[in-house]
Amino acid sequence: MRYLSGWMYGVGALYLLMAFLFNPLLVSWVLPRVGLALDADGQRVLADGVFFIGAIVAVLGVFLLRGARQPHLNRELVKLAIWVELIAGLVLNVYLAVRGYGHPLALVAFGLLHGAIALVGRHALSTCRRHLTAVKPLKRAS
Repeated sequence: MRYLSGWMYGVGALYLLMAFLFNPLLVSWVLPRVGLALDADGQRVLADGVFFIGAIVAVLGVFLLRGARQPHLNRELVKLAIWVELIAGLVLNVYLAVRGYGHPLALVAFGLLHGAIALVGRHALSTCRRHLTAVKPLKRAS
């Protein structure tokens, strides 16, 4: 159980950090400094979209942190986080690299990081499942 609980705490904290980094003020400040030249409207659209993603990630992070207290009762939440990592992390980063957004090696590295988080979560989930099935039910006293 500690393995799954630790994964949930770690990913939940990572999601809250990402939500903080995806706020519109920080994104608007960083974009010109990394060399992404957008007009004011394009910058506003990008900052608003990133804010939306950050809000979703923040909610999922809070639920993961709260659910980590009883990970055996929150296995469906873990499955959701694993799918978010696979789709929004791995697939999106590879897609952005293929489309030419950002540095391809950095995007592929982030994609692999998301894939690794999903694999570790899947392993923690299967370990928890094995632990739960190994416990035999108590016999009732007659």
